[in-house]
Amino acid sequence: MVKKYVMLADTVRCINCKACVVACRAEWETPIGHSRDWVKEVELEKADGTPQVMLFPGRCQHCDDAPCIEACPSGAAYKREDGLVLQDSAICSGCELCVPACPYEARWLNPETNTISKCTFCQPRIDQGLQPACVQTCVGHALIFGDMNDPDSEVSRLLKEKEWLKLTTDEVNIGPNHYYFTAGEALPDEVMPKLHERHMAGKVLENVVNPVGAIGIGAMVLTFLGAGMMKMIGRRNEVNNEEGK
Repeated sequence: MVKKYVMLADTVRCINCKACVVACRAEWETPIGHSRDWVKEVELEKADGTPQVMLFPGRCQHCDDAPCIEACPSGAAYKREDGLVLQDSAICSGCELCVPACPYEARWLNPETNTISKCTFCQPRIDQGLQPACVQTCVGHALIFGDMNDPDSEVSRLLKEKEWLKLTTDEVNIGPNHYYFTAGEALPDEVMPKLHERHMAGKVLENVVNPVGAIGIGAMVLTFLGAGMMKMIGRRNEVNNEEGK
């Protein structure tokens, strides 16, 4: 059976210690001020007037219908059979068209590499049979990761035992593979996805081009595609050279 990796986040067990964030930054050596994951703190007021704080660990949702893949002109964004949405830095042009396409704001341009960075569920680690860095360091066991198609996995068992929610709306329902347990509490608006343009035409390009004003949309597209094509050719040559050794 094909694997289907998912992440569970128990908001009741999360204590906002940020161990997951620190572990992720250390694992991926992200620049200061940037992170592939985060914990969003939402302050609410209960019906009786008492304050309430909800904690939501967040990262790329590895969506089934990922709009970032559609928006990527170079083909750097792609999806594996096991559900992971990944990024090939070797052919990423750094155009950032995928950034506004993500309704979970999980993508950003790495200023040191000029390529897009995002959570990969620590793909190299899980390919070695290890847990993602954030899961391994979660002191409250609020994060649980695994193969939901494996009936013996912890995530498979927990999905059956508890009521889990996904961050979806009527406008944005693209099959996220990140689940949240809130002990019956409703999901606050502050953590819900934001609707952005899915495709690289129209407003996305206009928003990119208009501030500079000097470059037409057609020229901008050619610039992005050209940069991506050069990286793709370079990557292909590298692979051919390695196979020829």
